[in-house]
Amino acid sequence: MGILIRILSLACFFCIAASASAQYQAIDRHARKAPDSLRYDLPKLVAYLIEPAETEVERARSLYAWLVHNIAYDEEASAQGRRINQNIGQILRRGRGLCFDYSLLYVELCRQAGLQCLSVSGYSRPGLDSLALPSVPGHSWNALLLDGEWRLVDATWGASPGEDALMAQYNTGYFLTPPRLFILNHLPALPMWQLLPCPVTPEEFSRPAGTLLSLIDGRDSCSHYRDTIAAFVLLGEARQRLLEAEGTYRFHPTPGNRQAWAQAITDQAVYLSEQAGPLQKEDSLEVFLEFQDKAIGYCRKARELAAPLPWQTEFYAGLLVNRAVALNQLSGESDTVESELRQLKDGLKSLREARQVLLTLPEENYYRQYALRQCEAYQEVFEHNIGRLE
Repeated sequence: MGILIRILSLACFFCIAASASAQYQAIDRHARKAPDSLRYDLPKLVAYLIEPAETEVERARSLYAWLVHNIAYDEEASAQGRRINQNIGQILRRGRGLCFDYSLLYVELCRQAGLQCLSVSGYSRPGLDSLALPSVPGHSWNALLLDGEWRLVDATWGASPGEDALMAQYNTGYFLTPPRLFILNHLPALPMWQLLPCPVTPEEFSRPAGTLLSLIDGRDSCSHYRDTIAAFVLLGEARQRLLEAEGTYRFHPTPGNRQAWAQAITDQAVYLSEQAGPLQKEDSLEVFLEFQDKAIGYCRKARELAAPLPWQTEFYAGLLVNRAVALNQLSGESDTVESELRQLKDGLKSLREARQVLLTLPEENYYRQYALRQCEAYQEVFEHNIGRLE
């Protein structure tokens, strides 16, 4: 009986897939007829694409059909192992892109069409056999919210399906692919984007697709990915990037993902420092210091995770020196000697830490030479003022 049910279910799925393909024919034809002149004016292009759409799904499909028909996979960039396009304008002008470019452009098309869409990074495999999972994510696709449900799209693979094993064996494409099939060759770096009641692990994903599918179908619910996604999308982009980097490492703890997490933490410190910059004046020094302290904390965390690059060391030392300078300025406004002395001693401590950080740079490093002299000069001032108060 169990085998019969599975056969009937599979036959039913094939019928649904064929019906869905026919359903999109008119929308696809409309999208492919979009005037080429519109590609450089996204608002007008999107308005054209969604004009005949009656549902959110049809809007999403029209955008997808235009994208896979008009943007080719960038073989040149792939051969060079680097991304040539730096923004959406270049993607449109060149008419070529890597997976990140497809994902980025689809997000923007959806945004202008009033659809909520996010980029998803993760791991992929071209076939359905077992594989050794790469140490870091190397593919990007999209998740979009349609009629209250998150769905999955991969425009990159939709644009160049070739001899696709998943499509051939399971009669599906890469627009709104069912999660139980999408997971057979796409493993998100964050488990919530599997959209499965019970997510698979990296080790399980490495198994042959047939084995993985049997495992998925035999499981009960064990997670609440909808709640996790709902909380995630409410966060700002900077916080999302930080949590994604941490989650990627915790899901697949490789040295490469650990390094990427450290970089994301440093990026957050840079962001906070940029926010603090305009506050570095007398009437905002306390708020400035709050930002600086958070940025310094992030730098310390990043240094615990991975060896810093020279520029990261320079940035960290600069934060410490700026903190000391702000404390010196703030000490002049103190109401008591005790408060002024405490702030000066705190600033001196930051200068000494900055000096130790700078000494880890190569001796010939210009920033090290310049900043060490600056630290020594500030340190003399702090020590003199502390001695005066004591």
